[in-house]
Amino acid sequence: MLTLQLLPAREGDAIWVRWGSPDAPYQMLIDMGTQETGAELRERISALPEGQRSFELIVITHIDRDHIGGLLSCLVDAEPLPGFMAKDFWFNGFAHLDGVKPQDEFESMGAVQGERLSHWLSKQNWNKSFAGGPVCCENNLPLPCRELHGGMRLTVLGPTTRRLGELKPVWRKEVEAALKKAQQSTASENFERLGASLPNTLEHKQGLLQLAERQLAKDNSPANASSIALLLEYGGVRILLAGDAFSTDLKESVKLISPNQLLELNVFKVPHHGSQRNICKALIESVYCHSWLVSTDGSRFQHPDDEAIARILSYSKCHPTTLGFNVRSEFNEKWDSDDLRNAIGYSTTYGDAEDGLTLKFQTSLQV
Repeated sequence: MLTLQLLPAREGDAIWVRWGSPDAPYQMLIDMGTQETGAELRERISALPEGQRSFELIVITHIDRDHIGGLLSCLVDAEPLPGFMAKDFWFNGFAHLDGVKPQDEFESMGAVQGERLSHWLSKQNWNKSFAGGPVCCENNLPLPCRELHGGMRLTVLGPTTRRLGELKPVWRKEVEAALKKAQQSTASENFERLGASLPNTLEHKQGLLQLAERQLAKDNSPANASSIALLLEYGGVRILLAGDAFSTDLKESVKLISPNQLLELNVFKVPHHGSQRNICKALIESVYCHSWLVSTDGSRFQHPDDEAIARILSYSKCHPTTLGFNVRSEFNEKWDSDDLRNAIGYSTTYGDAEDGLTLKFQTSLQV
């Protein structure tokens, strides 16, 4: 048994993975969305029998509020949850940004999100699988792999030590920006541009390709570049969870894993919620994947960008392609069109506002 659940997480990520026995599965979480999402996630965990509140791993991919905020409200700023246990937390704090295991006490840089979490994690199993060092990979070296109980294998696709180093001089700025965004209830006019205006009809694939080829500036956020990106493998199923990583970085890691052929995936959770700044043709063409997933309700940044979806549909090596959205929104429901599906050749699946999108996989492992 293997299930992947993209929970409703506002504009962020909250991904619950379960494997093994359906009655008592192993489980892990990758990000917990915003602070509002974290409170809802705490209720979900509380609804489990106390004996099933153990997690093999909780990953916080990077410091932005739509990935880190939920852990603060769920665990850090709340009373201990009876029966809850996480065998390891993966998160790169300020002290990890030199790319080596910290030798001294974790440096405090103020009561902002990343540092509140670091203070709390210092009393937990923090990057235990990496002997307390950073969760990262080295350029052109074998990518780190870790085995979890129950047969789950994780390969770290990013960040590189170079990306961690680039974050260090702007760490304070990035965590303060994350805190500021958490305090804002509406999007600023200075935030990322709105998605493209999708033509009323795309009567042929050439129109889709023209949309895919529209270019804007690439993502230049050091925080996004520091995202922990993972390849999950269990029972013959492969799932790529990209955080908010840069598409060029992901492509390089994919090539390290599969240098001579396309990397076969069952699912690709696309980076940065379908921002066109983080999805490029070369990355899409480096994998063979049927299902491409987007986690966002479109709030604040109106993701996914239409150009990003057009690139997936235009350049994917696997046909027909399935687009999966954790919740339906005014920014993704345009793709729920029989005319577009018939003209372009793809399918869609949508989660709901209460439970998000859950995918279940047949695996080669028998429990």
